[in-house]
Amino acid sequence: MNSLSFSVSTAAYDGYDFDRILPSLARRGVRQVEFAFIDGYVETFTDADLTLALANDLCSEMRGLDQHCRYFSGHIDLGLDNAPERLEARCRFAAALGAKFVITNAATLGNRARFLAHAERMSRIARDHGVRILLENPGNAEPNMLDHAGDILKLMAMLDDDTFGINYDCGNLLSHQPDRHPETDVEQALPLADHFHIKPCRRVASGYDFSELGDSDIDEARVIRTLVAAERPFSLELPFRLHRDRQAQPWRDRSPLPLDLIEEKLGRSLEWLDNLQ
Repeated sequence: MNSLSFSVSTAAYDGYDFDRILPSLARRGVRQVEFAFIDGYVETFTDADLTLALANDLCSEMRGLDQHCRYFSGHIDLGLDNAPERLEARCRFAAALGAKFVITNAATLGNRARFLAHAERMSRIARDHGVRILLENPGNAEPNMLDHAGDILKLMAMLDDDTFGINYDCGNLLSHQPDRHPETDVEQALPLADHFHIKPCRRVASGYDFSELGDSDIDEARVIRTLVAAERPFSLELPFRLHRDRQAQPWRDRSPLPLDLIEEKLGRSLEWLDNLQ
C-alpha cells in the first residue's frame, strides 16, 4: 500500500546497535525511521546517552542511506518529579535527529496533579526545540490519564494543543483495556489523534505477544484502511522481542532475535502492507 508514507520503529531491532539497524532497514526499503528509546522495551539506556554527538552520528548514517526521522519515541511518565528535565533531553535529541514529534506517555492517575503542574513548562520545552509532544495511551493496565480514545478530548482540553497532541496505539489497548475493541477505538480516535502506532498484538496463554502484520488479534487491515482513507500518518512498531504477562507487564526475551529473523519478519510485514487493497 503506497498511497500513504509511514515510518518503521527501531524497536523491532532491540539488542542491536544502530550501525546494524539502519542498514538493515534500508535493505528492506525503509526510508522513514522512528527511533525508539523506550524504558522496558529496548536495551537499557540512560538520559545521558541521548547526546548531540550520537544524534549527529545517526544523522550522518541516515544521510548515507537516504533515510530521515520525523518521529521519536521516548516514553516516560510526564507526571514524575523530574519529567521536565527528562523530556527536555528527549526533545533536544529528537530535534537534533530532525524529528518534529516526540512520542511519550501522559501520566498515571496517581501522577495527574504533577503532570498538570508541569504542563506549561513542558510546552515551553517543546517550543524551544521546535517539536510537538504526542501523548500515547499505554499498555500496562495501570490507570492512566489516557486509557483509551474516550479520554482524548478531556485530556487535550487541559493542554496547549500547539505543543501537545496524541499518538494513538491500538496494540496497547488490547492489554490495557481488554474489554474495549481496538478497531472501533481507533475510529473514535481518528479525528483527534495526530499520529498512530500499528503494533500487531495477540493474546496467548502467558499474556500477550507482539507479532507480524496479519498475525494479530487486531484487524489491522481494517485499521490501516481507515487511516489511509483519512490520510492519517502512522508508524509500524513491531517489538518482536517484547511480551506482556497476564497482568500486562512487559518482559523481553533473554537474547535478541537473530538479525536475519528480524529482517524476515519485517519483510513479511511490509509485503503484507504493500499487498493490502
